[in-house]
Amino acid sequence: MHGQAEPISNIARPSRATPDSQLASLQAYESAHSFWNNRLFAACRAGALTKADFQFVFSQYYLYSKNFTRFLSGLLANLDDDLLRSRLTENLWEEGGGAAPEQRHAQIFRNFLTAGLGIDVAAIQFESCARLFVDQFLANCLHASALHASAFLSLGTEGIVSRSYTIFVEGLRKAGIEEQQLEFFHLHIACDDAHAATMHDILCSFREQTDWEPQCRSSLGLSLDLRRDFFDALMNEVQRRRVDGHLQRINQKQSLLGADIRDEQLRFLPAEKQGATLYANKVDAMNIEFTADRAPFPAEVIDTRVVRIPPHKNNERHKHAHETVFYFVSGTGRVMVDDRWIAVKPGDSVFVPRWAVHQSQNLGATEMVILAITDFFLTGKAFVGDYESTARMRGAAH
Repeated sequence: MHGQAEPISNIARPSRATPDSQLASLQAYESAHSFWNNRLFAACRAGALTKADFQFVFSQYYLYSKNFTRFLSGLLANLDDDLLRSRLTENLWEEGGGAAPEQRHAQIFRNFLTAGLGIDVAAIQFESCARLFVDQFLANCLHASALHASAFLSLGTEGIVSRSYTIFVEGLRKAGIEEQQLEFFHLHIACDDAHAATMHDILCSFREQTDWEPQCRSSLGLSLDLRRDFFDALMNEVQRRRVDGHLQRINQKQSLLGADIRDEQLRFLPAEKQGATLYANKVDAMNIEFTADRAPFPAEVIDTRVVRIPPHKNNERHKHAHETVFYFVSGTGRVMVDDRWIAVKPGDSVFVPRWAVHQSQNLGATEMVILAITDFFLTGKAFVGDYESTARMRGAAH
């Protein structure tokens, strides 16, 4: 009847999220977080890290690994429920090796450092980024609420271990680390149901608190943010260390001219074939034919090459991280630099900025000889990734 109130039982009420849907929402948030795009993981997937790189990365990660039981203890100290404390104590006991201390996770990780990477654990010096990460991690377990700490450790730590360590294993394998040295990672990739169940139950024990899901999401996000920033800081240091030797010798005013350097290594005649061929390619359908030789200069930063292109041929269109100056010894033609063409003749020079697409074409009747001076020995060390795949056309003969 018009004007009559609708029975209360028929009024639509806001739906309340179920526990399962809340956890699914949190897991989806974790899976899509920017943490998974950190530069360390990207380098692992690309196989861009060397054993030396991993020696540094995991020597710093060791500070986190050996303090993990402290993080659990921080949560333990904040739990009011004695049953949950006892269950978490079991986790701590197992994490610490139980009755077999040699099997504690921190010791297994030390075994990986020493046997797998050849690291003297006692000589490790921790960087400020590692100390900051561990301090922040401990503070979020010890000085925050039990709900925050449980979400921080359960969703933001235990919940990402399998996926994270699978990525690490991929990178370590590509760096040539033997499979038998990866026990620590395989142990964690195989889900530990008992530990996961305990952390899950502790987290869910706070479900009746107001805004449980938003609080969990905030704690989860903070945990992932801190780890992402730590990993990115490690990658910054990896890149610096790759060129550190060059920088030290520059600042120590050390000359590279040693008694073992021969006169012929200081003088190079590009018109004559002297150096070893770095690569060559011939693709008739694309009019590609060229060779590239390296000058024997004992340089650390500049890399000098001679590119030879037969008449009416060209090299590949390509780009790379290093800057290049072309000096044309012989031949006439043109050079493409991104969207422009530059006519060249003997005696001309052309600058190619890093990452600019370029190609040289020999339009004359004689061989084109190009002296290419690059900073490859510097950028080749600093660049993290498959350098060759950025610089050369697939299928080039080396």
